Amino acid sequence: MKNRTIRARSSVPVLSILSLAVGTALHAQTIEINPVVITGARMEQQLSQALTSVSVITRQEIEKSQSPTLADLLQGEAGFEFGRNGGPGTTTSFFLRGQNSSNVVVMIDGVRSQVDSLGALQVLDVPLFQIERIEILRGNASALYGDAAIGGVISITTLNGKGTPAAYGSVTYGSRNSLDASVGYGGKSEDYRFNVLAGIKKTDGFSAINTQQQAAANPDQDGYSGQFMAARVEKLLSQDATVGVRLQGARSTADTDNAWANSPLDTHQFKKRNSSLGFFWRQSFTADWVSQLDLTTSSLGYEDIENGQRLNSYGLFEGRQNLARWFNTWQAGVNTAVNFGADVTSENFKVDQGNAYDMQRDANGVFAGVTQKLGAFTAQLNARHDDLKVQNMEPGLASSSNRSGADTGLLGLGYAITPQWSVTGTVSTGFRAPTASEVSKNAQLKPETHQSSEIGGSYSAETLLVRVVYFDTRTTDAIVYKPLQGWEYTYESVGRVSNKGVEATLRAQWRGYSLKASVVNQDPMNDVSHKSLDRRAQNYGAIDVSRSFGTYDAGARLYASGARPDGTHTLAGYSLWSFYASRKIDDNWTARLRMDNAFDKQYQLAYGYNTPGRGLFATLQYSPK
Repeated sequence: MKNRTIRARSSVPVLSILSLAVGTALHAQTIEINPVVITGARMEQQLSQALTSVSVITRQEIEKSQSPTLADLLQGEAGFEFGRNGGPGTTTSFFLRGQNSSNVVVMIDGVRSQVDSLGALQVLDVPLFQIERIEILRGNASALYGDAAIGGVISITTLNGKGTPAAYGSVTYGSRNSLDASVGYGGKSEDYRFNVLAGIKKTDGFSAINTQQQAAANPDQDGYSGQFMAARVEKLLSQDATVGVRLQGARSTADTDNAWANSPLDTHQFKKRNSSLGFFWRQSFTADWVSQLDLTTSSLGYEDIENGQRLNSYGLFEGRQNLARWFNTWQAGVNTAVNFGADVTSENFKVDQGNAYDMQRDANGVFAGVTQKLGAFTAQLNARHDDLKVQNMEPGLASSSNRSGADTGLLGLGYAITPQWSVTGTVSTGFRAPTASEVSKNAQLKPETHQSSEIGGSYSAETLLVRVVYFDTRTTDAIVYKPLQGWEYTYESVGRVSNKGVEATLRAQWRGYSLKASVVNQDPMNDVSHKSLDRRAQNYGAIDVSRSFGTYDAGARLYASGARPDGTHTLAGYSLWSFYASRKIDDNWTARLRMDNAFDKQYQLAYGYNTPGRGLFATLQYSPK
């Protein structure tokens, strides 16, 4: 594959070129303006009434976008950026509100997903075919979700059975010999509600590394292949009680490149597997009190392969997480809603760096929150206490351990000036405990502590929801990497990090158009070195516009990002246009077409790594009503 030269640009196209988004011959496609959200207060509320900053992506929006991966789907949501070292399946970092990827929590069906011993998110390739909706809570949420929920929370709800049991599925084929095929069967039958699904995904890909910047790497195409399956079954025991199980498993192989390869002919692969099994029980003790217990065990493993052999340095990682969560919601009055509960997590890691050693991380937390309405005022108060212990056991060395704890809180206030206009504000504290790998290098590390505040205003009407927020987050005792002699390194709790800025979001119906837009101006900064944080832009945003005419839908999406630092290099600003269209063949069948990176822009999400060029993809979807 021919290498793609990365060209610097002096400016990013402005988002005001809305009129170019779709052709004038197209007509309206609806968007849910004010959906119900849960993540912002751990209870149901209209999006316009949330005191915290929340975005939502519905199943309709997921299908309409035809995005290939979770990262691509989230790109353009306010507060969200990502970096990726090549194509699908390679190392990917999620940044929320400018925070590191280790300061973001991903929840799947209310259960915290696994991270590795570095605290890095690993369950990021959730098939979009499996997802019912996504909520993105931006900003410090430790008082609701505990350790590391500093940048925010990405909460994923998977599909569940509804209606008469039926089969459904889709198949997509397109550029780079890419294939994505999924099939499922689900519905309701007497006291059962169920959904099972499975799928495969593969692509020939592109060269992960730009060999004009990293000459030692293999210039061949780097492909990807993966398989997944999932099942969810619920049984209604009585009018007030439900039990269920969730099961999911996935494995993938991603071809990668190594910038420090011994030979340009070397081949590299990253193999990953994950699985989880969960049991849940939901009970309505009264009409106002609902309680749920979740018990989940999950496993995660990955290997770095070079020329068919596993690498000795960080070549193998295996981890297991056991989690118990008890969660309650109580409608204490017409204007008073309460939630409370506890969670306990035990994690075990095995890392092979030539010598295998074990790590263990135990955490438990208790939490409570209340949302109170009083006339035009709304108040939200959340409090949480967490205890964590990390222990490392390396052969031939004394074990190291670290204990830490934190009390965190969030206070939010809102005032409805009119039925349409409102103002909100929140202040909160948060923390991130040292990870197992960090403790293995320095057992004296302290937790990172965070203080956040935001103030905003919103306008809500039947066809329009606009929100503008100013935010400010400051971190002390930030855990930072410190190089030593040779290849040795350690970590220190000496860093200070800050980010402040303005973000605006919009959901609207306008003259038959459906619009969704966001724009962010921020200043993510290392306050010790006075340098901007890597791979995070000061300005970025997106706009998505669509319309429909009869059985046809069509739309366009623009994402633009400013320049970003990456070590000693600067990643140039860029803009991406994507176009999509669909036709309803009948009540069950839909044909879709998507063009990504329509103008074949050359850009980078990480220095030295390529990104996909223009791609055209066709989908045939079967979804009986």
